[in-house]
Amino acid sequence: MTDLATRYVRPRSPDALALAREMFVRGERVDMQPLAERLGIGRTTLYRWVGDREQLLGNVLGSLADDTWLLVREQADGDGVDWAVDAIRRFLVATSTFPPLREFAEREPQLALRVLLSSDGAVVTHLHAGISTVLRDPRAGITREDDDHAEVIDTLVLIGTALEWTPIAIGQEPEIDRACRLAGLVLRGLTNPEPA
Repeated sequence: MTDLATRYVRPRSPDALALAREMFVRGERVDMQPLAERLGIGRTTLYRWVGDREQLLGNVLGSLADDTWLLVREQADGDGVDWAVDAIRRFLVATSTFPPLREFAEREPQLALRVLLSSDGAVVTHLHAGISTVLRDPRAGITREDDDHAEVIDTLVLIGTALEWTPIAIGQEPEIDRACRLAGLVLRGLTNPEPA
């Protein structure tokens, strides 16, 4: 394994996030002191750049979520709502079976749930953006966008995160099929609104 610190002659804030992401993906525990040492900076500087450990992990997982949304949108099958639900299913399967993320949720369940479910956290923000992109994609066939649209996205995020990560944190399997059934019901309400 190469010494990652040698890459950072004059590290900057984005380097801290990039290195933390590399560490996480390799299955290493992302702690502030080892990260600061690898970057060759003090902990105070690291905290100023990335916030605390919880904020850093949220940003790492948010960036991974963005990459995953791009991938699942390319792979999703079906038409209309079925396409959108398939994209959501693929996202839930990919994230719940990603070994570093699964190990993090099992090793540090309380922290993982705070990072993954916090309504004002980075992960939820990235999940909102990912689902919004799916719903705006022409393949989803969802043309209605009104004041309730943000609530629909929020509902889908809540359904997905609760039925995926809460079971994992307590040692059970995620309820992905149930999450997708509920997501389909919510999305069909957007495409088939009740007559006025």
